[in-house]
Amino acid sequence: MPLTARAFLAVIVGGLFAMQVVRTAAVTDDASRATLAVRLWPSHPAVLVDRTMGEIGARAARGQPLTPAILNQVEQIASKAPLAPEPFLIKGALAQVEQRQEYAEQLFTAARARDPRSVAARYFLADRYVRSGRTGQALAEIAALSQLFPQGMVGFGPALANFAQTAGAVPQLRRLFQSSPQLEPVVLSALANDARNAKLVLALWGRRQGSADPATAEWQAKLVGKLVEQGQFGSAYAIWRLVAGVGDSRGKLFNPGFVKSDVPPPFNWKLATDGGVVEPMRGDRLQVIYFGRNDAVLAEQLLLLAPGRYQLSMDISNPPGEGGAIAWSLACVPGKDAIFRLQIERKGRLAVSFSVPQGCAAQRLQLTGTPGDFPQSQDFSIGKVNLTKAAGA
Repeated sequence: MPLTARAFLAVIVGGLFAMQVVRTAAVTDDASRATLAVRLWPSHPAVLVDRTMGEIGARAARGQPLTPAILNQVEQIASKAPLAPEPFLIKGALAQVEQRQEYAEQLFTAARARDPRSVAARYFLADRYVRSGRTGQALAEIAALSQLFPQGMVGFGPALANFAQTAGAVPQLRRLFQSSPQLEPVVLSALANDARNAKLVLALWGRRQGSADPATAEWQAKLVGKLVEQGQFGSAYAIWRLVAGVGDSRGKLFNPGFVKSDVPPPFNWKLATDGGVVEPMRGDRLQVIYFGRNDAVLAEQLLLLAPGRYQLSMDISNPPGEGGAIAWSLACVPGKDAIFRLQIERKGRLAVSFSVPQGCAAQRLQLTGTPGDFPQSQDFSIGKVNLTKAAGA
């Protein structure tokens, strides 16, 4: 058997060994009882299955082919336990290695018939149907797999994402997502890797608003991030609003009171999780503790301000110490040159006037900390933040 075929077989049979779920309670309740079963009844089908799958798994891990003796044990299992799926799974994997795909499909179908809950049988059949273009049958197997083995569905994400881009795929996948909703974020996450799939993602999305769901938040953040990277700020903002279920705040500061919410960045606040502790507090204020050890972005938000003159103002509870510099800054995206930088040096009301130039479609507002010569922690709060556009600007 060629090395590549052996490597392929190692993955296949190793997976079969790992996913095996058919056991006889009397011989696998615990290790001591299993050992006793081997002594008292070495020819018991369940003992043969355990022993044979163990040998196959060990040889697969070493990349070694199956010996005639092991194949003979497979035949013994088939004769002693005709309802067991394992012999058909092993022979099916071997048939695939030998490029006998139709025969392999027959064997996997027989294994599924003997154990409808066999993850391995359904996985191999789903893969076979996908590769041979039988979409309906493939989706049926994938739907069953999503119920039996949900943690294994990530592997089907790229294949289903590719299928989603073919004619007529959207309604079929929407029906699949209705019966197996856990598959939706897997496919949308795979599609979100390419910003060109934005319309397709929205066509497939089941419109369950609110990105508090981690699975929804993951693909939404990925897709919005890709659109921002490409400078498609309007599309990024539209998708962010749609998924989060919020009103249009374009041209304004979103959530100026720092209220805790499930609305994600980048058009809402992203608060630091490293370099300090930054948390919303009562009274529409933001509590900031900057450790003063490293440069840190303590808070930031992406804005879509039209060209013109603006003023940003806020209240500071107490002045930061001398252990570093705390400052607000605004810069065009992309770009690093600041439109303004306002350092916080005293308590009370602070304000800065600035102008957004033409060609600056998006801006990044940041609260940053920069360590001083003698770093020390700084503790203060920010409130009553107000961003206004000058009259007539």
